[in-house]
Parts: sequence; C-alpha cells; structure tokens
Amino acid sequence: MITKEQSREEVRKLVEKYNRLVESGKVKSYNEEMTKKDFILPLFRVLGWSVEDGDEVTAEEKISKGRVDYAFRIEGIPKLFLEAKAIKEDLNGFRIVEGKKVTFIEQAINYAWHKGAVWAILTDFEEVKVFNAEWKSANYLQNQFFSIHCNQFLDNFEQLWLLSRESLEQGLIDKEAEKWVKKAKKVPVDKQLLSDLTKFRELLIKNI
Repeated sequence: MITKEQSREEVRKLVEKYNRLVESGKVKSYNEEMTKKDFILPLFRVLGWSVEDGDEVTAEEKISKGRVDYAFRIEGIPKLFLEAKAIKEDLNGFRIVEGKKVTFIEQAINYAWHKGAVWAILTDFEEVKVFNAEWKSANYLQNQFFSIHCNQFLDNFEQLWLLSRESLEQGLIDKEAEKWVKKAKKVPVDKQLLSDLTKFRELLIKNI
C-alpha cells in the first residue's frame, strides 16, 4: 500500500510530466484515451486505487443512457464515478444528447446520481472538479465541492488526498464536505425513522 508521502512524490512526477508536455507544444494532440492512460489513471493509482483491478475500478460502465469512464468501488459499494476528458478540453463545455444540450458537469453528476454514489469527478488531469451527486440542482455549480488545478496538486495535496482510496474508505471526504455544508450529515436510522413517523402522524391528523 502506498504511503501518503510516496503518493505526494509520485504526484509531483506526474505534474512535471504534464508541464514537459505543455512546454513541448504536443499537448493539443493528446486525445481522451491518451489522457486517461498517461495521466488520469496514474493519478488515481498513486492515490491508492487498484486501477488494474476489474472489481475496484471498472471502465466504460453503462449507466442509464450513457457510459461513465470509470467507476470506483470499495468492497462492491460505489464510492465515486469519474468522467474523463482530453487534456485542454473545456470542462465547462457540453455535448448534444438526443437533441438536448448536456453539460459535462451535468453528465458527470447524473452518472453518479443514477448509481447512488455520493461523489462525481470531472477531469482532464489539468483540472479536477469534484461534485456531490446526492441531489440535482438547476445550477450544478452548487453541487461543486472543490476544483483544483494540477499545478496546485502539491500545494493543496491534503485536498487532493480526499480522493484517495483511504479517504473514501474512512469517510474523510464526507466529513470534510460536512464542514463546508457541501454534504448533509448522516442521521442515525432510529432517529430518521422517528422523524418520519412523526411527520406521517402529523399529516394523518391534518387529513382526518
């Protein structure tokens, strides 16, 4: 298992690789598949995910009317879904689906929402956008938890580490999101049942 410090060092190497690519002027020739293979998958590998494990990280998973690039699971439970784009692609862009304009952000959130996963990621490696997919909003930016540019990966490594397998397994990203009111706190089942029963009783009394 990779340590946090080892992960940080490997992330530094990936960022340096990205900067060399930009300096070479070849970045525009990088398509989505090249971006996934050379940058996105390696990034999540050094964040502790077994990207070669067909059970933990699955590619091209069918969801609703589309396919999400990657689904991340821990012990079979979906934790996050990732929509990948080619380096330098505008993550605020859109595509036409059945004659309707669907933003890349909306697409990423919908994929996670349909599968009951809390977290959705949209990335071209250059930038990583993280969204809470527990609800749908007219303004999807309200779902955004954070966005981080690759040249900030090292300075904001603690934030990037929230996407690590360890973080998802221990619920660290959920706890951090709760602090910023970007995620509702989980209510114990007994309290939720009591609350629901109280509401149902009030509705019943009013209708009678």
